[in-house]
Amino acid sequence: MGRLSAFWDTPNLKAWALVWLGFAFLPTTINAFSMLTDYARTNRAIPAWEPFLWEYSSGVALLLALPLVRWSINHTPVWAEARLRFIGQYAATAVVFSLVHLSAMMLLRTVAYGALGQSYDFEDWRNDLPYEFRRDLLTYLLVVLVVVGVRHLIRLSRSLALVEATAASLAAAGRERPPAAAPLRLEVKVGSRRLYLNPADVLVVKSAGNYVEVITAEAAYLVRRTLAEFQAELPVTVFVRVHRSYLVNRAAIARTDGRPSGDMDITLTNGAVVPVSRRYKSELF
Repeated sequence: MGRLSAFWDTPNLKAWALVWLGFAFLPTTINAFSMLTDYARTNRAIPAWEPFLWEYSSGVALLLALPLVRWSINHTPVWAEARLRFIGQYAATAVVFSLVHLSAMMLLRTVAYGALGQSYDFEDWRNDLPYEFRRDLLTYLLVVLVVVGVRHLIRLSRSLALVEATAASLAAAGRERPPAAAPLRLEVKVGSRRLYLNPADVLVVKSAGNYVEVITAEAAYLVRRTLAEFQAELPVTVFVRVHRSYLVNRAAIARTDGRPSGDMDITLTNGAVVPVSRRYKSELF
């Protein structure tokens, strides 16, 4: 019982349970009652359990397909960094999502009808498949938009709460907020661990899809965040964006070398070389 309670207390599990409740269980229940009403209005006889079997088989099949949505959200790169892969990966996952949902739904109905001593009629599916496929694509898109939107709202609310708390603390102390002050420590979540780094020890932050690699003189840490999110928490007087994939600590720059193309290379104090694109050169100086 304790393990079950701990499993349910996982925030991600609760969030996806609410997604399934909102996109599967509640709509299917309403649809089942609506079907019964429609059949009654047209004087067509239908067993009362049948609409519920149709709808709940779809809802359970959707539950089986939800891990695909979670995978696509967690592993697809952001739009700004890889647009073609962003479109292709979401499109391919949407098709697989629909295939899994439809296959599982048909299997569940076949088994349920067989258990009741009846056979499930597949003849209508030749006409219904295009409709069901379009509906699955819409469901997939809505789930992705809702989950991604909620995640961004949570991050924004946390950032605003931190800003408000800092401003309130400074106001209470009778001091103005210092511009671009470096944080006392930088929180880095690596797997199940949370590490707290001194920002001055960070030499460079490198983008790796939906992850960033935080590099110090002693180690490198792979963190699930985008470079833009990471940059938003750091003062521009300490860290500077020099490339769409690199964020550099100004104090770690040992040398700059120009290229004929107009780009540059930065040599860091640890000997690593980081490219500087023309787009970001103005931010460096």
